[in-house]
Amino acid sequence: MTFNANRRQFLVGTGAIAAAAAFPAFAQDKPKLRFSAVFSEQDIRAEMMKKFADAIKDDFTFEGYYGGNLFKQGTELVAMQRGNLEMGNIAPQDVSKQIPAWSIVTAGYLFRDAAHMRKFFASESGAELKKMTEDQLGIKVLGPTYFGVRQLGLKPDKEVKTPADLAGVKLRMPGGDAWQFLGKALGANPTPMAYAEVYTGLQTGAIDGQDNPLPNVENMKFYEVMS
Repeated sequence: MTFNANRRQFLVGTGAIAAAAAFPAFAQDKPKLRFSAVFSEQDIRAEMMKKFADAIKDDFTFEGYYGGNLFKQGTELVAMQRGNLEMGNIAPQDVSKQIPAWSIVTAGYLFRDAAHMRKFFASESGAELKKMTEDQLGIKVLGPTYFGVRQLGLKPDKEVKTPADLAGVKLRMPGGDAWQFLGKALGANPTPMAYAEVYTGLQTGAIDGQDNPLPNVENMKFYEVMS
């Protein structure tokens, strides 16, 4: 197996998976690939990474860290830039903090489906964004990931048909201006909170609801909390 990499790499999309820092020369030991993500080990994306690990086991030592156990949400990109991480789940919002042009792909509900997202990142515009990460951050984008339509779930018994119906609702959103703007655009009161804290936040009433793709909702047992 041939694997040439002299820059850190990651996958991006509506949510993102990131991969590999600069590798040492192939000597006695196999290069180590540490992967960090906030989603759980039961998530379908974690299963995908396990298959990836099996495919490269003869050439690399893969270490998967899930549930934000290695790096907290939003810190993975900087960890990669510092050489402390080889792979990670990176959101476009995190990239946009350093490259404002990336904010164009942080808008909620921007892509119709997986095919639409893949088509964009394969286009000239997508290639331009990927080149920016290489030139400005020393990071190489491997490709986008798609994990479904976002789901808005509320603990209060409340019918929502328009943004006005979310007025006063404490809606969990990740930290960062792009995410907070999305929460306001939905009509809610966006409350920054790490993904790993959402389950407890719903139980204690610190937040009234969350906005996540369905796999995330199922993995965090939101239905149990909000039933």
